[in-house]
Amino acid sequence: MKAQKVAIIISPFRISPKSGAGEYTRRVLTSIKNSYETLYLLHPKGSPLNIHCDGGYEFSVFGGVGSLLLGLNLDYLLKLSKLMKLIKKNNKSVQIKILLNGVLGTISTYFISKIIGAKSIYIAHNVEKERYFTESVTYKERPVLPLLKLIAFLLEFFATKFDQIVAISHEDKKKFVRLYKVPPEKVVVVPPRISREYYFAQDKIKLNKKDKKVGNFLIVFHGMYNYIPNREGMELIRKYISKNIKYAQFVVFGSSAPNFIEGNFKSIGFVDDLYEFLLSCDIAIVPLRRGAGVKLKMLDYMAVGLPIVTTKKGAEGLDLVNGKHAIIVEDVNEKFIKAIEYLIENPKMRRKLGYNAGKLFEKKYVKV
Repeated sequence: MKAQKVAIIISPFRISPKSGAGEYTRRVLTSIKNSYETLYLLHPKGSPLNIHCDGGYEFSVFGGVGSLLLGLNLDYLLKLSKLMKLIKKNNKSVQIKILLNGVLGTISTYFISKIIGAKSIYIAHNVEKERYFTESVTYKERPVLPLLKLIAFLLEFFATKFDQIVAISHEDKKKFVRLYKVPPEKVVVVPPRISREYYFAQDKIKLNKKDKKVGNFLIVFHGMYNYIPNREGMELIRKYISKNIKYAQFVVFGSSAPNFIEGNFKSIGFVDDLYEFLLSCDIAIVPLRRGAGVKLKMLDYMAVGLPIVTTKKGAEGLDLVNGKHAIIVEDVNEKFIKAIEYLIENPKMRRKLGYNAGKLFEKKYVKV
């Protein structure tokens, strides 16, 4: 009898569907669903992943401690035990793969997979060692950052012992190989992809805005406000960029972002229809100085054909060519300002960058 392929997805932490991590998780898990005959999901209560699966359980995380110490979470272990009994009851011959979403729970998952004879796959959103040592964390995480650095290194070390690692970019793959001496063949790159239903098709993109006057230009940046790199980027726009380019309107938004106006800078909180709003903008800027993994906001801008000015950190992990798909500079400095001014004054370059970015998005980052 041919063994049935069964996947158990373990997602240890609560994920906001409004965050970049939440959207990427949903995309990855939806893709995984198509690769297995049966899929079961274990995730925290109150975490709306919106993934169709064949069964599974929700477990308590006790204010987050139960996610951080997943292997000691009795409710999680009980639900996992029930799930294993369910799988064995429904399938006499079965091949099980355990896929862990993120770094939390790597130690317990590693040993559980060995005990039950399952293959283990680690889904890496980024390289955690880089994320914590560059302090690319939320404001909630910052008070316990020294402890998190130690825990992250230990957890990621065990993650590299899994049978397979799924990296979000070739850049992250190189980091796993360099930092942990992981054999290159063990790391599979699965770039982020967006389903067509989540963005406007190319025929709806307003690439040509000849009627725009310089003073009416809308320049955009968005991201989760409680994430330190994003808030730093917003503050750079408010205090530095908008002060040096006074003839354009700068707007930022994201979950938990405040609502206020200061000169030609505006923060508008959370936007319900992301792509509809981005279509009303003229230029996207990504003034990030730190961060880890692929910056998914870049894909949002590419999806609607916005010309982009970004730092190298903002463009990291994406197949962007400077001057063809975006203007990429080293840091948020005078060159960054001049790049924005250049795009404002050159409609042909705006259209070229927006068109090329949209085509690259269609070619490499759309889920077929």
